[in-house]
Amino acid sequence: MPKIEENTNITIPLRNLLSIIGGVAIAVVGYFHVDERIMLLEHDFKMAQDDIESNAKWIDEWESDGILPLDVEQNMRITFIEKKLEELDER
Repeated sequence: MPKIEENTNITIPLRNLLSIIGGVAIAVVGYFHVDERIMLLEHDFKMAQDDIESNAKWIDEWESDGILPLDVEQNMRITFIEKKLEELDER
């Protein structure tokens, strides 16, 4: 069995060396493309999740007949004004 030392020479055909370098380069570029795509999908997921939470909160705050709390207050004020107008018309 041959001894392997620090001055042992290794020969490799240039074609094989270039193939190895090309394969590593393609793997690195592919890794960064996959990583970029994952980050983009995570960002899109986070944005969609924020929209869903916002819509869920809005739906929860919506009252049963589609009347918001501010609409209820506004309707009460309009009813009050209508009653006052009726009282003034009667006088």
